[in-house]
Amino acid sequence: MNQERNNQQRFLVVDDHAAILEGTVPALHKKYPETQVLTAQNQYDAKQIAELYRPDLVILDLSIPEKFGFPATLEKGLELLQTLMNSSFAPNILVLSTNVKPLIRLKPKISVYEGGFAAMDKSLPIANMLDLISVVLRGSIYLPESVKSRPEFNAKWLEMLELKFKEGLTDKAIAKKMKISDRTVRNYWIRVQDTLNIADEPDKDLRVQIEIVARKMGLIE
Repeated sequence: MNQERNNQQRFLVVDDHAAILEGTVPALHKKYPETQVLTAQNQYDAKQIAELYRPDLVILDLSIPEKFGFPATLEKGLELLQTLMNSSFAPNILVLSTNVKPLIRLKPKISVYEGGFAAMDKSLPIANMLDLISVVLRGSIYLPESVKSRPEFNAKWLEMLELKFKEGLTDKAIAKKMKISDRTVRNYWIRVQDTLNIADEPDKDLRVQIEIVARKMGLIE
């Protein structure tokens, strides 16, 4: 591989929908004709390509399969995103997804991320994507209002929500798992309720209301 090849700018587009790749890749080639555009349709291939080529920019859908033939899930996309953000080469990142709300979980990391970072709904025009790529390549951070305006959540609160609504644990089991007291778990529920602005209503189950709002906000899948 010659020096010119080594210095070539590279983009990696990760999406399991061929139709999206067929629209995105030509647009990137037209705007950045000297750039090598790589593609991956699952988490495993994306990790391998990113490690090998260390792309300058990764355009990533949050819902992708782990490997070919596996179902697409939000968790695999978020795992890949965090792997990229923790990598030594810290690529610029554009999240292009139908659901960007789960990025609320990563807001503290995004705010101090070394590379550029942006997110947008993939249903928006390609012109919007190209505009955001320019922002990201400058090293800037842009989050849509649906993510930016959401309140910050303590990581422990999010862990509690996951244990309750994904693993179905009782408060006592949550306390044991998190190595905290039962009283602390009760306080976490109060703080989550207050932060989500959920009022006590006699005819409604409070925990169910918390789960509904938390899922709408993308705090849990």
